[in-house]
Amino acid sequence: MRATGEHYSGRGWSDVTSRYRDDLVDRVRESNDILSVVSEYVQLKKVGGRYVGLCPFHTERTPSFTVSPDKQLFYCFGCHVGGNVFTFIMKLEGLTFREAVRRLGERAGIDVSQSPETPGEREAREKRERTYRLNELAMKYYRKVLQESQAAAVAREYLASREVGPEAQEMFGIGYAPPASNGLIAAMGRSGVPPHLLVEAGLAGVDTAGPKQRYYDRFRNRVVFPIVNVYGRVVGFGARALGDSMPKYLNSPESPVFNKRTNLYGLNLAADRIRADGAAVVVEGYLDVVAAHQAGLANAVATLGTALTTEQARLVSRYAQRVVMCYDADRAGSAATERGVGMTSGAGLEVRVAMLPEGHDPDSLVREYGGDALKNSIEQAVPYARYRIERILAATDMSSLQSRLSAVEAVVEVLADVAGEVERAEYVRELAGRLGVDPSALYADVRKATRKASAARSGRHDGQSLSTQPEALAAPSDPVWGSKAYLEVERTLIRLAAGSSANRSRIADEIGPDGFRVEANRVLFDMMNRRDREGKSVSQAELIDECPEQILGYVTELLTTGPVSDTDMDDLEQTLMTWRHFWIQHRLAEIEPQVQAAEAAGDHERIRALMDEQKRLAEAVRGKRTLY
Repeated sequence: MRATGEHYSGRGWSDVTSRYRDDLVDRVRESNDILSVVSEYVQLKKVGGRYVGLCPFHTERTPSFTVSPDKQLFYCFGCHVGGNVFTFIMKLEGLTFREAVRRLGERAGIDVSQSPETPGEREAREKRERTYRLNELAMKYYRKVLQESQAAAVAREYLASREVGPEAQEMFGIGYAPPASNGLIAAMGRSGVPPHLLVEAGLAGVDTAGPKQRYYDRFRNRVVFPIVNVYGRVVGFGARALGDSMPKYLNSPESPVFNKRTNLYGLNLAADRIRADGAAVVVEGYLDVVAAHQAGLANAVATLGTALTTEQARLVSRYAQRVVMCYDADRAGSAATERGVGMTSGAGLEVRVAMLPEGHDPDSLVREYGGDALKNSIEQAVPYARYRIERILAATDMSSLQSRLSAVEAVVEVLADVAGEVERAEYVRELAGRLGVDPSALYADVRKATRKASAARSGRHDGQSLSTQPEALAAPSDPVWGSKAYLEVERTLIRLAAGSSANRSRIADEIGPDGFRVEANRVLFDMMNRRDREGKSVSQAELIDECPEQILGYVTELLTTGPVSDTDMDDLEQTLMTWRHFWIQHRLAEIEPQVQAAEAAGDHERIRALMDEQKRLAEAVRGKRTLY
């Protein structure tokens, strides 16, 4: 095990933190209640003195994510991620500490703009802001072309044919990219924007094959749909080709502000309605979203050329607990529904599926039958199990015994995933009749499959395995120091150390600076003592701010699940006594091979000294009481 100063020292983390004034960091932290901040992202339920919800950092079905308002900390018992309000925002939004302070400062109306930045942080921030500005300018350009350019007549005709009126065009910021290869480049150039910045933002490309590099617009002869995040910033574009250009739909590439897996088209307009309705309607395409909103379904959003991703499902879960999948009624739509539903389970979403008429998508259904037809389909959406069952039965030849037996196997697999016993029994009674099989036999097969599925689920672990935890958290290989009982003693000592400087001083006097055998505990104890030497306070919040990333989850869990206030000195002394007991056990185990080595060397003086020490330690063990 490396010395504390060589490994997981936390020096880099504290350096980052220290660039802010302590009072400013404290003010921002105190102005952002962690329960309020986390509740903007995670649906929480009060359980005793804590709030519980599904973890936003890993996939789980049973809530293991907790928020402690009294301690202003969060911790997940599944994936072991934890920290304070800064940590939460950093991990969820992919921000640096500085960016998290700035974000939360803005949320609380606190000016942190005067705080210094590292060159790397400044460059990243400037690149993001530049990309946002260029996207905004591009949207205005595409809008102007659609509205005023003669070349956009084909786009205006197309939108009219899809019944996308001027109001919807304005609401969604829909525009048109002209056929010219450099329309946007030329327009931006007149405003002083060089083409290489458009390449950086994903708005242009560059051809280096010839003798001179040539820049070109990424989107040409396409209807353009701006993709806007929940904060109202344009992060990218989706564009539909007019004519034979391929691909039919083209999205912005990944950029400093855009990742198609983590965004949903229309969420900026739908978020409030989703919250109010408690449900989101997920469709496939941009025009499906537009059609749904024009029909009064303002809680509709679309994935961006992919089936629903895990990240998008978690994004939805910030606003609602229920999602209605409303994909195209064709084979591709069914496949996308299947893949998408698999992503929702980890986000804790209740899933229903809208069964559209064959051959229709939301857009075509509204245009042919009106908005009420789509509303009715959404209102009549069925649980995912029902959707799967109906698809199985629709493909079954009831006149064929083999076809019905294959359907039984498929239905059994579906029902094994149904959580409620009563619901499964109802399905069994119904389906036994429809498939012409014995209800008791079908039920027996379902029970068997359910037990098998349950066993498989219980064998999975959604969080980190011990083998993937950092070295700093590893238990010593020594049989004494690595025992469960000893490790708990160290944890108790650390909790007591966090309670007061007097406790820390007493612990240091007794076991010394290197007395902790788990490196994470040594690092944490060293952080406390260093703050004492510097005349700084030692609080949970400050320890979390300064804590190295590698052990942050462990430290958060440690401080949230035990006493960290001043305690009765008897408790401390009893714990130290127990620590001494383990130290004696360890020393006794060391002495025996040392005696053997001395005997082999004929070192009688060494033998006598070791045996005297062994006797004294054995007497000390017999004379000491312990906690165990």
